[in-house]
Amino acid sequence: MSRRQVAGRLSGFTISVIIVTLVGIVSMPVLIDALGKATWGNLFVIQSVAQFGGIVVSFGWGATGAASVAPMTADERTGFYRSSLRIRAVLYVMTFPVVLIILLALLGGGMWLESVLGAVVYLLPSVGAAWYFIGTGSASRLIRFDTLPIVGGAVLGIIGAVVTGELWVYLVGQCLGYLVGVSSSALVILRGAPAGPAPVPWRDALMAQRHAVLATLTSSLYVTLPIVAVQIFLPAATPVYGLAQQLFRYASVAFQPVQQFFQSWVPERGADLAARCRSATWAAAGIATLGGMAIAVLSPFVSLLLSSFQIQVPFALSIPLGVAFIGIGVAAVVGYACLVVLGRVSALAVSTLVGALVGAPLILLFAALGSLPMVAWSVAVSELCVAGYQLLVLRRALAERRMPA
Repeated sequence: MSRRQVAGRLSGFTISVIIVTLVGIVSMPVLIDALGKATWGNLFVIQSVAQFGGIVVSFGWGATGAASVAPMTADERTGFYRSSLRIRAVLYVMTFPVVLIILLALLGGGMWLESVLGAVVYLLPSVGAAWYFIGTGSASRLIRFDTLPIVGGAVLGIIGAVVTGELWVYLVGQCLGYLVGVSSSALVILRGAPAGPAPVPWRDALMAQRHAVLATLTSSLYVTLPIVAVQIFLPAATPVYGLAQQLFRYASVAFQPVQQFFQSWVPERGADLAARCRSATWAAAGIATLGGMAIAVLSPFVSLLLSSFQIQVPFALSIPLGVAFIGIGVAAVVGYACLVVLGRVSALAVSTLVGALVGAPLILLFAALGSLPMVAWSVAVSELCVAGYQLLVLRRALAERRMPA
């Protein structure tokens, strides 16, 4: 791939991320003013819990699907997507009531409508096709059939929230955008595609994804667990921690073009896989370090601006979350762009399990003790454990490739 092609693909993915991030950043102060910071904090809880449930729905395809379809032929790609869509649609129906019950337990019956809509809305992206467009290097399709419908729904929801002051109206607007995105993506991928081979049996498909979904579930556990623990033990601090974690998410979203590029670049046919894995790892480490420094330094000031000076994230939270971002950035590329291609998907599950075993007890302990900064440091320790383990596995895998048969 030429430098021009590299730049073109990376810029295409970057445009998608910029659009989504800008809408999210602009919407934050608007929603806090329209809904109030307490209701906005509840919205963040809804998003976090439902997105965690979405991991069960996507069942690993969102994590490893891009790297899996990149080296496939056109017919193999559509068959792979069709099989995943069939399974994910059923998992959506099965996961919805579980997410709803958890939301009702956390927020109470007074927010039953928002809980129902939130579960419906924030599970939908897991049925989408963003990973397919990323793996095939189709940045323009990603923007047209995934990004723009979602952004359109968000804008519609924001307008509705400003006019009515109601959270459920915002959720309805987002729901419409996600529905258009999911359905249009499926149509453009499957339209005119050959029938292909017989569908992969459920058991075989789920078994093939078991390591990926376990990795994603456990890694998301210590990302979702903090806000849930804060809601339970420190409810008054939910808006502050929620805003800190939201800024952290925006930084993670900004990092996605890097991950997306390497997911389609590392496994390209005919490439020197070992050399590309090393290049991707060093690039990820450098970019993630810069991003972590930005989170640590800028979050206290940006949080004031984005909350209309109602909420400020202290340095005691921003610094550990900046450290956590370094671990997340390295693991995102090493794990999902390198280890997947090297056939070490099981290492993803083990690494995230290590992170969860280390981080989850610490998060619960410090939340119960009332220490918000230590909750954030627990997240940082978890992410560094994950990245460190994956780096060790990558080093071992590349060393084995150099050994004579």
